[in-house]
Amino acid sequence: MAKKFNFEKKIKDFQKFERTVPKRVGNVAKNHFLESFDNEGFSDGSIKSDPWDERKSKTKRDQVAKRRQLLIQSGALKRSIKVASNPTFRKIAVGAYGIEYASRHNRGLSGMPKRQFVGKSKILDRKIRNLISKEIKKIL
Repeated sequence: MAKKFNFEKKIKDFQKFERTVPKRVGNVAKNHFLESFDNEGFSDGSIKSDPWDERKSKTKRDQVAKRRQLLIQSGALKRSIKVASNPTFRKIAVGAYGIEYASRHNRGLSGMPKRQFVGKSKILDRKIRNLISKEIKKIL
């Protein structure tokens, strides 16, 4: 016997999808960007396609700093990675908020080596497509 198609339930499921999935996509992106700090490199097309430049150690203070991860001193930069409020399918913004030096590190400006942690990524695109596909298949 064929299953009865419940159109109203499908509409409600899709409305829930529209409300919840943008935030989940934002969290997938946020977690991907946070992995850059753990991996000390940005994953844009392979497992670790763009490793960060090593720290240049010249003083005793720098030698102590060499023991901690790159871009981690107080942890403020890593903690600043957030999903902007109220994401929608039209706009999901994820980035470093409230840290003025974030873009200098991410882009390699003002004489700093480029240590990208946020940006376009084929791996991230694949993660997002998989999440959306999985959720659409649940509805259908």
